[in-house]
Amino acid sequence: MKILIIDENATNLKILSLLLSKHNYEIKTVSSVESALDIVPSGIDLVLFDNKTGNFKSCKKLKNNDLYKKIPLIIFSGQPETDKIVEAFSCGADDYIPIPFKPNDILSHVEIQLKLSDLKEKNNRDEINKILNLRMEKIFSSATLNQSKDDDTQNHLERVKRYSVILANELTKPIYKQNITPEFIKDLELAAPLHDIGKIWLPDNIIHNKGKLTNSEYEQMKQHTIIGYNMLKNISDNVGKSSFLEMTMNIVRYHHERYDGLGYPDNIAGSAIPLEARILAVADVYDALRTKKPYHEPISHEKSFEVIKGGRELEFDYLIVKALKKVHNEFDEVWNKFSD
Repeated sequence: MKILIIDENATNLKILSLLLSKHNYEIKTVSSVESALDIVPSGIDLVLFDNKTGNFKSCKKLKNNDLYKKIPLIIFSGQPETDKIVEAFSCGADDYIPIPFKPNDILSHVEIQLKLSDLKEKNNRDEINKILNLRMEKIFSSATLNQSKDDDTQNHLERVKRYSVILANELTKPIYKQNITPEFIKDLELAAPLHDIGKIWLPDNIIHNKGKLTNSEYEQMKQHTIIGYNMLKNISDNVGKSSFLEMTMNIVRYHHERYDGLGYPDNIAGSAIPLEARILAVADVYDALRTKKPYHEPISHEKSFEVIKGGRELEFDYLIVKALKKVHNEFDEVWNKFSD
């Protein structure tokens, strides 16, 4: 198997070459994406790219080239934030290794990507989906719960994740028990912090606006659901489908839909809204109500709970509000533990 390593650091090239050569991989090295594009990648089975700058345009440039399009690309980068990982995948990466890493991490990722390439040739979709889900879960479970551009804090993302899991566990008791499996809850825990990932592509004047948004700005802000969904769809189209990615896509696109159909971006209603998005909507609104915003002061747990109860069957799934009624004190505990 032949591996191309792209790294501007000559020492890193030597270390990686030595490591992989010891495991019988044939190695070719270049110092930049431009240099890689100057060669014909005949016989290359995989590309390793050290993306120190965090500029994923180079990754996109490589994957947009017809000669490299179908060659698996592994990026290693010193940026572990959730949005940076999503951006890397959306620009064409097939795998992501955060720096610092251990030698065995490189070998493991290389072996998995080569195995996936073989399975794709054999069109073994079940095994591909199983491996992809494990890969995505591992990558995002180790990611930093932070979005580098958004004003949402690590604590906000942690709280929304925990609220969502609390609700999902309670919902296993009523009619949703057939829908909410242990795998569902595991995927939800990892997907929930990505609900506003599309905001990284919005202009700074929208994201960092400290006042109330104008109607025009608000319409622009609403596009984060579509932007985030499209980013994740690009990842799914590139690396393949997995239950984690599908759930994340549903949450990102639909968590601002309303039960009565008056939400955005698609104005869908009731059970047409994916269950995971209906759960996230309650968790996200509760946290927003308790947080100081440009358009309102923070309100108490009791008042936040009353506001959400008032929106059952209008804004929220009444069964999820019913579940919240039983666990709302746990929400307050999460808020107190992880308040900003």
